[in-house]
Amino acid sequence: MIPLAFRLSSPYPEQHSRAASATRIKNTTTSTHHKNPKNMKKPPIIILALFALVQSTQAQQPNYQAGDTLNIFTIAGLKLRESHSLSSRLLASMKLGEKVVVQSVFQTDPKYFQVIEGFTGHWVKIQYDTLVGFAFDGFLSALPVPREYMISKERTAEIIQNDSYRGQQIELVFQEYIKMEFPPVCEPVDYYNGFDGEGTHAMQLQKLSRDFTVIHHGGWEGWGTELIMPKVRLSEIKNLIILLAYRSGADRTLFEEVKSAVKNISEERRPLQVIFTQQMFEVKLKNYSNGDAELKWSLELDCDAS
Repeated sequence: MIPLAFRLSSPYPEQHSRAASATRIKNTTTSTHHKNPKNMKKPPIIILALFALVQSTQAQQPNYQAGDTLNIFTIAGLKLRESHSLSSRLLASMKLGEKVVVQSVFQTDPKYFQVIEGFTGHWVKIQYDTLVGFAFDGFLSALPVPREYMISKERTAEIIQNDSYRGQQIELVFQEYIKMEFPPVCEPVDYYNGFDGEGTHAMQLQKLSRDFTVIHHGGWEGWGTELIMPKVRLSEIKNLIILLAYRSGADRTLFEEVKSAVKNISEERRPLQVIFTQQMFEVKLKNYSNGDAELKWSLELDCDAS
């Protein structure tokens, strides 16, 4: 177990031996199939479709209103259109990081709901510069856009040169993103879970702006950074993961693997989804909503010690 003081002074501890699969969390599910009795009718397809729509809508509850400023939150940029349709006339092409102002929200109207490139959301009326039109909110966010941060060039080079560390540079950027974009609102709280002098898990928790909470995890097997984000849509988290990978300087193969994994994130409110796994790096998505109307997602990036 890494003592907490060491975990905080150096997020990349000295080498520790362990079996690579000893504590690896597997993203597996089990299911039991039952044959329907002959006299049992299958639910109509339209009911199943409506159920799927409700599940997706719950995961994308509105967290903005008219007058709010949102950021273009996708690398490819976003199109401003005359109406709420991909076939509508193009008014402008907006770039990553540019800002728009919400004019009207249509979250309760199903005709504005859409899934585009694996992202669920709604069309929203916005103002971009002097233009007013419609854009898909699956690529809009009030979250700060990750920038190019001053991260350890020595550690990044070490990661790139060693395939075992593949992906850990994304966690480096995640730490800097939290530190630079979400200032703390109180002093951190340390928690150390040990028994008979032998620790099992160390954590440092700190409340941040926007009512977010950061948790730094430490243990003999590795370390991790977790950000709890209430009132954030699932599409925003999916785009955030992609943007963190983009800003980390990940090679094209790794970047495409992350993008593919993000598209497979379930819209259901699962307590835990392990969405991306490498030999010594893992990305997890947690749901702390507990059935409440308000969603509370948590993004955790874990690194194993070698």
